[in-house]
Parts: sequence; structure tokens; C-alpha cells
Amino acid sequence: MIFIYKAKKNLNEIIEGRIEGAGIEAVLEDLQRKGLVPVSVEPLISQPVSAAASKAETVSYPIGKWGLKQLVLFTQKLYNLINSRVELLSALRLLESNCKNRTEKILLGDIIKNIKDGLSFSGCLSRYPQYFPPLYINIIHTGEATGKLKDALIQLLDYLRRLEELKLKVKQALAYPIFMTLVGIGTIFVMLTFVLPRLAGMFEDFQAQLPMPTLILLNISNFLKAYWLFIIIFIAVIVFIFKYRRGGRESIFSRMKYYMPIAKDIVYKQSVANFSRSLSLLLKSGVNLLSALTDAGPIMGNPVYVSQLELVRRDISEGMPFSDALAKFKIFPEFFIQMVRVGEEGGRLDSVLADIAESYEKEIEADLKTVSSLIEPAIILVLGMVIGAMVIAMLLPIFNMNTIIGG
Repeated sequence: MIFIYKAKKNLNEIIEGRIEGAGIEAVLEDLQRKGLVPVSVEPLISQPVSAAASKAETVSYPIGKWGLKQLVLFTQKLYNLINSRVELLSALRLLESNCKNRTEKILLGDIIKNIKDGLSFSGCLSRYPQYFPPLYINIIHTGEATGKLKDALIQLLDYLRRLEELKLKVKQALAYPIFMTLVGIGTIFVMLTFVLPRLAGMFEDFQAQLPMPTLILLNISNFLKAYWLFIIIFIAVIVFIFKYRRGGRESIFSRMKYYMPIAKDIVYKQSVANFSRSLSLLLKSGVNLLSALTDAGPIMGNPVYVSQLELVRRDISEGMPFSDALAKFKIFPEFFIQMVRVGEEGGRLDSVLADIAESYEKEIEADLKTVSSLIEPAIILVLGMVIGAMVIAMLLPIFNMNTIIGG
């Protein structure tokens, strides 16, 4: 079988090429024997075709992306069928026939077609990186190679559910504070654009100098009334710029989480937990450490840590123990490195990594409860002070009515 590979020849040079091998593992070992550090290895599945055939294939190619939830649902349904002793091709056909989403139906149809043409299931999945991440494909490949596809699917299902559960806990912790903030902003906007203008006419009848807080509030209200559409457009443009992804990189908004005072610690722990869980799953499935790091490394998210993990892979390929390679870089805390060293020495690195992930997940849960309990009263206090100040500013002329009339 022919594979396309990218590999590092040295720190500054990446080479690409084709290589023949019995499988991904054999190719990786072959590249390492040649002194190369593999970056990616994919089966060559496309052969030269006519322009008409190429056009037809492009039309049927599904465009889209799966999130974690969709991947969990697909894995769950496929596992249920395989566990019920339904053959893989028949299981995929059943999923296709019961699928109501057009894009997913095209995806399943293309996978079925390629399996019938002799391509492996993992080889088919590798055609759609926007649907199936490298870790997912690698575990499926290992399950196929060992004849334990069902076990591979249940491992993936457990892994994906843990990720989904952790993600859900973060969302739930942030949901109420975000809701409170939006309600507060909405209340302030209504007061400035609807309530205050109605009081402004009454203030003008006084024909006297209004208090400075009231004048400031009236100016803000007039500005919002005159330019509210431009303000909404400006905010939309700013949000788009911050959320825009370029060249596969994270958006500015997404990268901010690595530097925000409160969020960065939780994000870091979540990254370490996800990395540990992913690496543990890959090692438990029989994937060698270098290949496992290739798939698990990007899960760290932070580009600085991902690039440093590439250097860790380089050191490991040169014969350095995993724990010693990690100790050279400040990616992980000393506790993590010591646990990895214990796992290496005891020959149970996969289970130690799973324990580390479990520990960090519990820490994240505790941190989220603490942060949530602090943020909620802080938001209420700030919004209360802002709205209270606005109410006082609106009522000041009324409190001073006797003085204004007397003047």
C-alpha cells in the first residue's frame, strides 16, 4: 500500500514524499529508521482520473464539519450495530438509509462506496479530516488491524463522552453568568433608549440647569438613539474579526482564553486532561508513543505547547525517555512529569495518564464551582451599581424639583 508522508529532516526542514508499506505503523518505523521524524502519514487513496470523473467526485464530496456531539452520535449508532453482530458494511448502509441529513448521507454513501472498492474503514475516514480527527482514525485503524473494531469503538465512545461531559460542565458553569450579563445589558439599553427619552421632555419643561449625571445620561441616550444601527454593525464586525479563523489557525477570540486571568488556568487544565486522556487511549490501543504524540499533541490547543511537543517527539526519537524529554520544556507541571516517569518505569504509562486525566478533570470541576460562585455575585453587584446609578441620575432632577421651580 502506498502512503503519502510529511516528516521533519531537521528542526527547520520538512520533506514530503511517497512510501510503500504494509500499514501506517510499518511506515512510521521505516521513516524513523531513516532518521526522520514523521509529522503525518496518510494512505494514497486517490488515483489519476479523467476530468469528468474528477468533477463528478467533487460534486458528491460532502462539505461541512462535525462537532463533538455529532461524532458521539455517529460512534454510538455504529457501535450499537456492530455490537449486535451486524457486519460493518451492512451497519453503514443502515445508518445511511436512516439518515435524514443530506451531507451526512453523502458522507456515508462515499464511505460505503470506497469500502466496496477495497479501501479499509480507517482509510475511508482519513479522507474526511473535518469529520474525523487523526486520533479517531488511528484508533479505528488499530481496531481493524487487531480484529477488535468493536472494542475500538467502545473506547472511542467512552473517550468522546468524557470530553463532551467536560465541555458541558464548562458551558453550564458559564451559562448563568452570561445570561445575567445579557439581561443586565438589555435592561440598561431599554432604560437609555425608551425610559430616559420620555423623562427628557419633562426635564426640558423645568427650563433649568440639570445635574451633571443627568446631562451625561441624556447625551448617552441621544447618541444611542441616533447611532444604534451603526453601533450594532460595528459590534458585529468586531465579533467577526475576533472569531474569524485564518489558515486553520484559531480565531483571536479563541486565543484570548490562553491569556485571560481566570480562564487561562481552567483552559490549561482542560488541555492537559484532554491530552492525557487522548494519549492514554492511543497507547492502550497499541499505538507507539511517537505516533500517539503526533495525534494527541494538537489537542493541547495552545500553539506554543504544540510546537514544544514536536521537540519532545524529536528527543524521544533520538532515544531520550518521555519523562526526561518533557522535563526539558515547561509544558507540564512537575507532578505530571513525575507521574509519567513512574508510569514509564512501571510499564503502565497508559493507565497513569488516565489517572492524571481523572485528577485534572476533578480539579476543573472544583475550579468551575468556585469561579461560578464568585462571578455570579460580582456580576449582580456591578449591574446593580450601574443600574442604580442610572436610576439616581434620572431621579435627581425630580428630587431637586422644588429648587429648580423656586429658581
